[in-house]
Amino acid sequence: MTASPPRAPIVDAHSHTWSREFHGDYDATMQRAWDGGLVAVIEVGGDVPTSEQALEVAQRDPRIHAVAGIHPHEAKQLSKQVARLRELLAGGEFVAVGEIGLDFYRNLSPPDEQYEALRVQLEIASDARLPVVIHSREADEECFEELRAWAERVGRYLGRDREIGMMHCYAGDTELALRYIDLGLLISIPGPVTYPRNERGQDVARQVPLDRLLVETDSPSLTPQSHRGKRNEPVYVIETIEKVAQLRGCTSDEIAQATATNAARLFGFEL
Repeated sequence: MTASPPRAPIVDAHSHTWSREFHGDYDATMQRAWDGGLVAVIEVGGDVPTSEQALEVAQRDPRIHAVAGIHPHEAKQLSKQVARLRELLAGGEFVAVGEIGLDFYRNLSPPDEQYEALRVQLEIASDARLPVVIHSREADEECFEELRAWAERVGRYLGRDREIGMMHCYAGDTELALRYIDLGLLISIPGPVTYPRNERGQDVARQVPLDRLLVETDSPSLTPQSHRGKRNEPVYVIETIEKVAQLRGCTSDEIAQATATNAARLFGFEL
């Protein structure tokens, strides 16, 4: 089978359209997404100020769902921001805690502070009964061990049929992806799956069970192949869907419908 543009509902499971890159044409950017068939965008913060920005755009449009958290780059700000983060999450308007995790590629915050921020926010998420959005870069086993210990302690706190989080912009191998799935996490496929030499990412997209798969843009970063080098935006998730469909030998509609259903289940909204 060959991929064709999807007619099923489409969800971009991770985006940052609050970013300054969209300040000049935000409305036009989002209109392209809705015209392209998107029915929801998950808008993710990286610290308290940007989480507040994510909430602001979500409050203007019910198709946008906000996520609040302190990114590992900003982990050094935890003590200054955690009280306000708890306050934001207590308001009931956020659908998840994130993005949180470990990033040992840039180490913009010291590793010990990254670990502390991750552990604190994992507990905040389980206390708030919210899923987590996990960022992991150059920290595959370290991040897995943190999440394994946490998941073993909190269990399926969102219920038997709802996952406890997602691995955002997943870049590990298939074996690790399946271990994350066993913990109760979904695997999110970003635009680089379309890069011709990304064999590892393509194998993950091919092998992960369809009911555990998400697709995302990470806008404005990680643009798919046909727009490579330019700003990413939510409508480009369609190219990722088409590539995943091609890899799996199914239709784009099947991938769009499954990943949208998975996102709605995880984040607790209706398609």
